[in-house]
Amino acid sequence: MKCKIPFVELPNSFPKSDVDVYRVLEEDGKYYIRLELDGKPMYLTFSANEIVLHSKELYEMVSREEIDDYSPLGILDEIFYIILYQLGTKRTQLFLEFDNLFDLITSGKIKDSKRIILLRKRILTNYSDSTVIYYVSRRLSKFLSAESIEDVKFNYERAELLVTRSGDLYNIYLTEVQNDLNEIIKKLTSISFIFMPITAIASIYAVDYTNVYNTLINWQSLIFLSPVLILTVLLVIYLRRIKWL
Repeated sequence: MKCKIPFVELPNSFPKSDVDVYRVLEEDGKYYIRLELDGKPMYLTFSANEIVLHSKELYEMVSREEIDDYSPLGILDEIFYIILYQLGTKRTQLFLEFDNLFDLITSGKIKDSKRIILLRKRILTNYSDSTVIYYVSRRLSKFLSAESIEDVKFNYERAELLVTRSGDLYNIYLTEVQNDLNEIIKKLTSISFIFMPITAIASIYAVDYTNVYNTLINWQSLIFLSPVLILTVLLVIYLRRIKWL
């Protein structure tokens, strides 16, 4: 049947500041809990006899579900599965985006790090959410089923794997950038050889600036310049053929 559980706006008696730090706080058998989804906090109060939600978003998600066990323990288990499903769905999408971005980077189609930074931020948010529910499950392990605890652990490990893999994107991106820079340096070095005739003529000027004309038409100068001119022409033809010019 549809689950109908108490929803109460966060009361003043709720130790919010401490729960924001510790995520789970226990007082006289009552647990004050903070879970997270997309980095947004979701608060609830739980005991063996009662469970009260203080997050409208969480309340709406739970209310849409068909729950067989309407006890506080059954509802707590269901809350964990609802959040795990949301985290798993988002993580699957992030894996797909990671693979797509990986292909774009390795093919040289990504020229800046904006998309990498944005994806990395979303992955870290998913990891943070997974870390929170993992820690809370450890604190509430005596109330959760063994299957729920294993599923939470699996979710955490998958989120951790995604974080590790996403870190490789920066290394791959920087490698591609370095390769592009090396290619540019090669082009600039090759193109610089085109100026060899100017350097050669300048050296002739330096030898006899007052008699440049006679110096240039001197057969020795022509012999000196001919290989340079031929090399320059060949280099220009080659650079145009490989589309560097």
